[in-house]
Amino acid sequence: MPLKTVIKWFHYSLTAVLLIVVIGFVMLNADGDELAGTRLVSTQQLSDSTWLYVTEYSGGGATVANSYRYYLSGKLEGNVSASLAKQVPFLVAAGSAANVSADGDTINIKYSGRVFSFSNSVVYEGNGEAQMPHLRFEVSN
Repeated sequence: MPLKTVIKWFHYSLTAVLLIVVIGFVMLNADGDELAGTRLVSTQQLSDSTWLYVTEYSGGGATVANSYRYYLSGKLEGNVSASLAKQVPFLVAAGSAANVSADGDTINIKYSGRVFSFSNSVVYEGNGEAQMPHLRFEVSN
């Protein structure tokens, strides 16, 4: 068998094996369920149009700490977890013990612990109107 033919068949075989490996990797790492590992921990009404929802995410495995996601929204009906999956949390932290209260259009947040992310721009619909509260965040040690 000529050397060119051997190299050509080796190339085809190697390409097929690599393609199978890549397809297998993508299939194993595809997230089919974004809600897996997430559960609703608490719901709190802050004002007539503002509700606080806290979820716990424990899908990181044994070596990743649980994280708590804090959402501001209007009152959610039906499948709350599915509705929250479409929103972005304003706070992601290591604990669920944030003290959150409303004073007019200002939301006061006091938290003691590790903060993974915080965003002070939150827009949601409450009572049929777009709400954009001012967030006042305090971290205490």
